[in-house]
Amino acid sequence: MVAQTELKIRETPRPVLRGVHSQTQVNEVGVHWLRISFLLLYLDKVRSYCNFYFGESTKDGYGLWSYDTRYSWPNGASLNFDSEPARCEKVHKGKVTLDVPGGALDAITQVDLHLFLLSLRQFRPSCTRLDVFFDDYNRVVTPDGLKRLVKKKDFSGFKYGQTKQRHGHRKHGPDKGSWGLIHDEVDFGIRGKSGGGKYMRCYDKELESDGEKDCVRWEVEFSKERAHKVFDKLSQVTSVDAFATLCGALIAGSIIFVRRNGEKNIGRLEVYGFWKQIIDLLGVVVVRVPEKKTNISGKCQWVYKQVSPTLASLRGTFVNDSYFLSWLFDVLDEGKIRMSQRQENFSEEHKKLLHYIDGEILVSNRGVLCNI
Repeated sequence: MVAQTELKIRETPRPVLRGVHSQTQVNEVGVHWLRISFLLLYLDKVRSYCNFYFGESTKDGYGLWSYDTRYSWPNGASLNFDSEPARCEKVHKGKVTLDVPGGALDAITQVDLHLFLLSLRQFRPSCTRLDVFFDDYNRVVTPDGLKRLVKKKDFSGFKYGQTKQRHGHRKHGPDKGSWGLIHDEVDFGIRGKSGGGKYMRCYDKELESDGEKDCVRWEVEFSKERAHKVFDKLSQVTSVDAFATLCGALIAGSIIFVRRNGEKNIGRLEVYGFWKQIIDLLGVVVVRVPEKKTNISGKCQWVYKQVSPTLASLRGTFVNDSYFLSWLFDVLDEGKIRMSQRQENFSEEHKKLLHYIDGEILVSNRGVLCNI
């Protein structure tokens, strides 16, 4: 069983169920979003397969992500494609994309969800987004309780954290109609192309659901290579219990809350008590993607293509080039202070290696590296 194999560091935690009414106070885990692509030749088979789970689909001309049409279902799921194979090959590299939002997945039982992902493997998919969630009805910690930790940066697994709060007139409960907090959330990471392939939200589900679910939701959005790795793991587990266990462990493995004291080795830092409780319940699975090493040529080309236009425009704003160069060297000094350990290692490894002559960057004893 994949989940048990991944959880070598401790015993498999008790099963965490999904789809249980909040009054029972049983925690829930599951998958909350799925975006996955297939080759065009599987279009009809994927549609028929989704019809089995979601009911009959209808075709319209409102495809997402520049597709020119789609099949859609009442639950919000959509299968996006191009009506002409030539356009599909040119614009979307011969692929169609299935998008299944949280509401559609919430309506599927845990057993069916497990089988749904397992059966999708036959179509040789490429997953680009997969969200997992953990609903904590014990409210071990709230977003409000995480604010201080975010400010102190007492976490690891993400570079950035931010708090989001919104006030307004309450729509439910004994204080209905009064002014107060209506949304409380803490986010970690960056979404989209600029992010690292995972983005975490922790928010008060009671506020978000108008009182229907009295819990704190932890939700991780996996994208890029991480999304496909997570899909690969979840779609191969051999039981529903292992599926639920793995969903929870993916949440706990995405971040850790520690008391920072200047020590760079995270393993030597004290873990906050509330996070120990969650780890003991869920276990830990960390999804790692090998870092892509950037060579010197790539860095030089990036500066030339992406940074040079901005520098050129700023140069014209200075009275003369002397002032501009003085400012530029101050910027470089600031950058040196802010370099990460990886950047420092890169700089030291290639120290005093390059020459620049007549528009060419040359490496000592090795000839031309790249042309500018």
